[in-house]
Amino acid sequence: MLVPLASRAAAVLLASSSLALAQWIQRTPASAPTARTGAAMAFDPNSAGLILFGGSAPLVSNQTWAYDGTAWTLLAPAAAPTARFGAQLVHDVARGVMVLYGGLATNISVPPPNSDTWEWDGVTWTQAAPTANAGPRYQYGACYDLVRQRTVIYGGATSQLLIPPSNQTWEYDGVTWTQVTTTGNPGPRNRPAMCYHFGQNRTVMFGGFDGTNLTDSTWFYDGSTWTQASVTGSKPSPRNAASMVYDEERDVCVLMGGQDATGPLADTWTFDGTKWQQQPFPTQPVRDHAMAFDPIGRQVVKFGGFTAAPNTLSDQTWEFGTGIYGYGCPGSNGVPAMVATGPARLAQPWTLDLTNLNPAISLGVIALGFSRLPNLDLTFVLDMPGCFAFATPDVLVDFLGPGSTASWSWPSVAGLIGDSFYGQALCFDPGVNGFGFTVSNAVFTTITF
Repeated sequence: MLVPLASRAAAVLLASSSLALAQWIQRTPASAPTARTGAAMAFDPNSAGLILFGGSAPLVSNQTWAYDGTAWTLLAPAAAPTARFGAQLVHDVARGVMVLYGGLATNISVPPPNSDTWEWDGVTWTQAAPTANAGPRYQYGACYDLVRQRTVIYGGATSQLLIPPSNQTWEYDGVTWTQVTTTGNPGPRNRPAMCYHFGQNRTVMFGGFDGTNLTDSTWFYDGSTWTQASVTGSKPSPRNAASMVYDEERDVCVLMGGQDATGPLADTWTFDGTKWQQQPFPTQPVRDHAMAFDPIGRQVVKFGGFTAAPNTLSDQTWEFGTGIYGYGCPGSNGVPAMVATGPARLAQPWTLDLTNLNPAISLGVIALGFSRLPNLDLTFVLDMPGCFAFATPDVLVDFLGPGSTASWSWPSVAGLIGDSFYGQALCFDPGVNGFGFTVSNAVFTTITF
């Protein structure tokens, strides 16, 4: 799904007007990659899902996996890069391909890292032939500059030997790699966290190892200049091996995990371009994990990495979002929308609010379930073309509202801390299709204190 710049700008304005509280939820897909660290992952609009490549599991892999929000699928492309870990995968929006650079072929000897460039088109991998490249490197920071239409990488290790990490900035335009001589420079960085904040129209980088110490500085890059951000208030502690992605839903960079001298970290932070804010719902401690934003599920997805000592490999899939995912289908008064008041808190009320209902008769049912459906097409099942089911209907509750709005409340949330459930509204709208109903987007929540 290629989102036009105008639509992205509108989404940024909407998100920035009200920063909804997000939380992590652990998914249990029926199939998944084996536990691994250092894999590369990004959203692929060609397959409308996430693509994960490689990683150390603990043997280095060249597998390509796809995740549709419900299940992981091992793909069998006609060609693929050699096995590697510590590479990054970036979605080149302008050209409609995914770009993979470098990475390390083995973790048991000391050959130099790779310096090859590969592109994924949704079906197979093709090795590109740029006229120049950034040289051997892995564990660098990477992102896609949406305005300048360049893949940007910074720093990284150029060898497994004890030499300082790189302080170079390189860009790829689909033809060649070019080293940028910048004004300002963050200095040597290995395993920094980096993403492009398109609300700010610039790259954001945090932390990393400078060859001597872990850092906690935040830097901006605009295509010619690196500038250290003047951050006030709290911020993440010094670390490397964290992951950071841009959350299009809320117009923030999301930073999670990493490591310091004590081992893997479990905290999550958001950065709006001015200040950092720690999120109240941590997840498992982890470092060197893969992370990407899924614009269809409207949430950040995290997979794998090393968990607590003694460096246990993880095969867990986690999602971080506002509790909204999927999409509704149009009715007589627009697309019905459903939002939760926040995460469900034990023994506290939890409310779902609906809008854009048929004002003449705003009633229907909400399906609450313990599982997420894989975008079940209701065209042939219920004669509802363009409508999809995203949650299992384990419990049905009805709603009735005034005008085009309605609400349903759970007066006192019951269950176990950590229990997760999903919901979607089926809205009465006579004549809109053969079944006479539309659906809203879906919501999810995890019970917290």
